[in-house]
Amino acid sequence: MTRVILLIILTSSLNFICSLEILTILPLSWRSHQSIGLTIVNTLVEADHNVTVIANYKADENKDKFITIHIPDMVDVLREQEPDPFRYIDIPLIFSIIMMPNFGSDLVNNAMKSEELKEFLKSEKKFDVCIMELITGDALLGIAEKFGCSLIYYTSFDAVTWMDRVSGGDSSASYTPNPFLWFTDNMTFKERLINTLVGLLESIVHKMIHIPYQRNLYNRHFPNAKRSFDEMYKNSSITFINNHVSSSFVRPHMPTQIEIGGIHVKPAKPLPSDLQTFLDEATEGVVLFTMGSYIDGTDFKIEQREAFLKAFGKIKEKVLWKYSNETLPNNPGNIKIGSWFPQRDILAHPNVKLFITHGGLLGTTEAIVEGVPLLGIPVFGDQLMNMAKTIARGHGLQVLVKDLSEESISKALNELLTNSKYKATAVEISRRFNDRQNTPQEEIVYWTEYVARHRGAPHLQAASVNINSIQSQLIDVYCLIFVIGALILYIVFKVYKIVKNLISSNPKLLKTD
Repeated sequence: MTRVILLIILTSSLNFICSLEILTILPLSWRSHQSIGLTIVNTLVEADHNVTVIANYKADENKDKFITIHIPDMVDVLREQEPDPFRYIDIPLIFSIIMMPNFGSDLVNNAMKSEELKEFLKSEKKFDVCIMELITGDALLGIAEKFGCSLIYYTSFDAVTWMDRVSGGDSSASYTPNPFLWFTDNMTFKERLINTLVGLLESIVHKMIHIPYQRNLYNRHFPNAKRSFDEMYKNSSITFINNHVSSSFVRPHMPTQIEIGGIHVKPAKPLPSDLQTFLDEATEGVVLFTMGSYIDGTDFKIEQREAFLKAFGKIKEKVLWKYSNETLPNNPGNIKIGSWFPQRDILAHPNVKLFITHGGLLGTTEAIVEGVPLLGIPVFGDQLMNMAKTIARGHGLQVLVKDLSEESISKALNELLTNSKYKATAVEISRRFNDRQNTPQEEIVYWTEYVARHRGAPHLQAASVNINSIQSQLIDVYCLIFVIGALILYIVFKVYKIVKNLISSNPKLLKTD
């Protein structure tokens, strides 16, 4: 009898201990995107699941632990189209929104060029879950459809507009700034007006241009799909958001929107000996200056580089500057350059006083984890929004690229390095950010397994996913109320006129005995 009971227990537990077959699609090879995607992959591998990755990445320490299907590098394509990353600043906002569908099309077509991917799509392998980045390449949903697996999205950005479209969320433009803008959650009337108009334009472009583009690409690349593009687009189970409420603006989330902000931040590793010595000996402090993987110090104009050199020469702190040239002319003596620095590990050193950054979400998050104030120089994408949050929370400042000068840089450096309120605020935000019930890794593993256990977890999907904007905003209801109200007023007015005319034509009606 005991053996029978034990057998029953073991049999019922198999659903929880079997390794899942997981497919992940990482279409963009920017470090900020790859870092989130590969961290999710490694988290699931460490949880003893079998993972296949469709991506293009430079290197990963655990690459031997999962299967990789290589696709072409999208970053190289973008660099060929625009070698100067600072040119993106000059692109008008409206044009950026209108061009998003073209970017999405390029993303899909670039991935589908891969002969390795084409061969993979001929296989009959089975997957339990597909995890895909939510980044305009929606036609790649055909891959998930081909293998008939449940769909999970993840975002490399903070909460974005299109995230709500697949989850059924609805955040009001009155307090939720559009990701294309640089507003806070406390907007003036003018900002709310702009936020509403930009959101309306983005919604129109998405529905009228982007979705038709992606639908056509889906039908072209996956002609034998059993489920349509529209079915797949509304069929996600969970969305992992690279965000945490302590480092962002508060907004409503659906139960299927899970915050994993900070998932890429690993425990700090020992530094190379030369950097360790440099930081240890910097008793007055260190300023770390890196503009991410896409922008190098050499990309700045000559006059801007000179402005930085003069400003750095005025401070007592040492500077680490990501600068790919072997030499730095006019170095004031306190600057150490390098083509690459272990950013996360450097930020953990107690002598680091300030982080000068482009405002990318990964770098700003790493600074938040370690309680380091920020000086932002935003260029494109979500960087303006990230710096708007930083300024609103009080742990950093920004200088726009067009305003870079010795005076503006020196003013910002002096304020951030001498005013203790920025460091105090950064430390407090760090304390909140790190105070969690579950780690991001635990959230990833639990919810991925949850989706597999419950066969896509359709019970979590909101009805709002399947209704249009007119219905979700109650425009039809308000129109009916307006029409009925107008009709009632019209009837009252007509009755009033009839009574008035009747009394006017017969004054005796007003007389009383």
